[in-house]
Amino acid sequence: MLFRRMNCLSVLLLASCFLAGCGGSGDGPVPAKGVVTFNGSPIAKISVSFVPVGGSGQIAEGTTDEQGNFKLRTLEPGDGAWVGDYQVSLKYVPDVIADMPAFTGGQKSEPSPIPAKYGNPSKSGFTATVDADASKNVFTFDL
Repeated sequence: MLFRRMNCLSVLLLASCFLAGCGGSGDGPVPAKGVVTFNGSPIAKISVSFVPVGGSGQIAEGTTDEQGNFKLRTLEPGDGAWVGDYQVSLKYVPDVIADMPAFTGGQKSEPSPIPAKYGNPSKSGFTATVDADASKNVFTFDL
């Protein structure tokens, strides 16, 4: 009987730990989204990466649709980014990947319509701060 009661107590404690975030404060990614434009027009197929300043933390990523809109994800699609400061990188994601060396006869990769400097978070010139208030996490990057 004591063993059964302890099992039941263990299950209840484990369930409450999961519901409470295992002792965490309930913090997690905050919804974050935005739009990328190039020369004033929305641009599709741009990978947007939020890289934590200082190198510690998790990267959040999203890809623009035909209207240039993106939603960031850290753990699950659309969950957003952790609160904090980020450097931003923007890279073109072609539909066709170029052949690897020593393989021939394939298709060539599409050239990027945006300058390569935007792909380096320390040189892109873009930063972002994700706030605990999701309504403040709408970003515009005009290349």
